[in-house]
Amino acid sequence: MRRLIIAVVALALVATAAPVFALNSGTDIIVPAAGRGTPWVTDLYVANPGGTTVTGSIYWLVRGAANPNPAQIPFTLAPGETGVYADIIQADFGLASAGGAFRVTASGTVIVNSRIYATDGSATFGQGFEGVPVWAATQMGGTATVVGLSYNSAFRTNVYATGGSEGAAVSLTLLDPSGSVLSSASLQLGAWEPYLKRVDQTFAGVANFDDATLVAEVASGSMVIGASKVDNASTDPTTLESDATAGGSGSVDGTYQISIYDSAFFAAGGNIVIDSGIVTQINGTYFNWDKLDGGEAACTLQFLWGLGMSPTPLADFASGVTFSDSYTSTGSGVMEWTVSFTVEGNMVIDGTVSAVGSDFTIAEELGCNGTFPALVLKGGKME
Repeated sequence: MRRLIIAVVALALVATAAPVFALNSGTDIIVPAAGRGTPWVTDLYVANPGGTTVTGSIYWLVRGAANPNPAQIPFTLAPGETGVYADIIQADFGLASAGGAFRVTASGTVIVNSRIYATDGSATFGQGFEGVPVWAATQMGGTATVVGLSYNSAFRTNVYATGGSEGAAVSLTLLDPSGSVLSSASLQLGAWEPYLKRVDQTFAGVANFDDATLVAEVASGSMVIGASKVDNASTDPTTLESDATAGGSGSVDGTYQISIYDSAFFAAGGNIVIDSGIVTQINGTYFNWDKLDGGEAACTLQFLWGLGMSPTPLADFASGVTFSDSYTSTGSGVMEWTVSFTVEGNMVIDGTVSAVGSDFTIAEELGCNGTFPALVLKGGKME
């Protein structure tokens, strides 16, 4: 029997711990580029935006090789806590000089970000790399596009990528601003293999160019790709992230990792299982501290939800499917859920979750009665 989880909520947590919405949360996340070597260091940040303690591991992925058994360090994060790993490659992995990437896995939803920087006197300069959930990586059949690459007297550009659990086979095309092909190449990555080379090494023999576009088509596996554009005069880099279509697979069936976001952009997670075009399971956590009129007491509970859903055709969710979960065995009350979503390219979930609470009678639970604002539902098929 599922139970009601009491979430400890402090106003200070709401005020200070909300993650940046541009970052995607998840339980399996790739930071696709990192490095250390004079004068460069990397700091890593892992945040727990949820209401329960999260445990996990940070893996160091060595550049230029598959990483079936990478070095790792464990972490435990309380609700609202952020792990700050300064100079992580040396301080935690003991490497004075190294290039690679990170993979972060966790028992619950986390948000990951990093900064690579150098020190010049009292000043620093560098760039950031956001963590990309495995479900958001560009999958087989998908295309990633990176704009703004240059290779000339003023700028040089590095191409970076990291393969997923099965590696990746990728076709690369470099286009000038008019769309004409400058050069083509292929890239083969092993499992969890990071890649970083200058664009003229990636595309052997390419001549100088300005403001090119990189198009990466994934033939098999999955990967995260982007570029780092470096000013030759100052050596200051800028991260050029990709705009990716996740790709598709032969069937919509599979397990999808999901996140739902409240108005403070806190995220709860879970998964949705689709079998033979039927949504057979929703296993998720839910919290929402807002009411529609803004004047009612907050609901400080976190719910496990989805048990009350009967197997339902996927097509029905396009217009919304309503079901209820009862929590009377562990407290009081019923939550009625309305879940609406579609699956794009047999890979990516996009939708909303609405809730109405009733029959909560315990004093500290009374705020869970009533209608809650709809939350954003995002997700993707797990590898």
